[in-house]
Amino acid sequence: MLGPRLSPVANFTTKEIRCRNNDGTSPKTEYLSVKAGNEFSVVWRHHNDTLEDNMVSPSHRGPCMIYLGKVEDNPDDIKWFKIYDLGFNKETNKWCSDVARDNHGRVDIVIPKDIENGKYILRTELLALHKAMDPWGAQFYPNCVQLDISGASNKFLDPPPEFVSFPGAYEPDHPGILYNRRIDKGLNYVVPGPAVYPPVEAESPSSVSEEEPNEP
Repeated sequence: MLGPRLSPVANFTTKEIRCRNNDGTSPKTEYLSVKAGNEFSVVWRHHNDTLEDNMVSPSHRGPCMIYLGKVEDNPDDIKWFKIYDLGFNKETNKWCSDVARDNHGRVDIVIPKDIENGKYILRTELLALHKAMDPWGAQFYPNCVQLDISGASNKFLDPPPEFVSFPGAYEPDHPGILYNRRIDKGLNYVVPGPAVYPPVEAESPSSVSEEEPNEP
């Protein structure tokens, strides 16, 4: 992983928002070979790589976002597209962070088939909303891993993904970043960033209230 560190990124207008303390490329970093169309497990840990290690405080509830970006010589030139996100599920009354905690820090995704083959950075992101009611209070936890993807179709679907840059993808007044979780309780939450590629069918879960855990 690139950028392993416990503290969040508070100012997402800096380059730290890419991978927390790394621009996103390093000649010393090995690439993990993966096949497009295969399932891929993202695992977050807090202190150590054990099932007992809680990935984040239960108070730090919020969405997960996962991006891919084709490796460039200059990290500033990387164009990212989102391949997964999960905010608040009204049926289960859980945020993505809850889902990951219940699964020992793991979220399973699928590497898209309809992309180009080549070297990518997979950028994972947890967004803790416990202080997001205040400007610049949202806490971003991005991390990255480098992938060598093969077996893809070498072309995008129509419409193609929406590409964004980091920094630049997020605005401080986005309703998913400046957000009072305790008042809205997830019912109208909008995950920041572009739409997921490839498109997925929107869920229409029933509305239930969110139970707030005790703050540590």
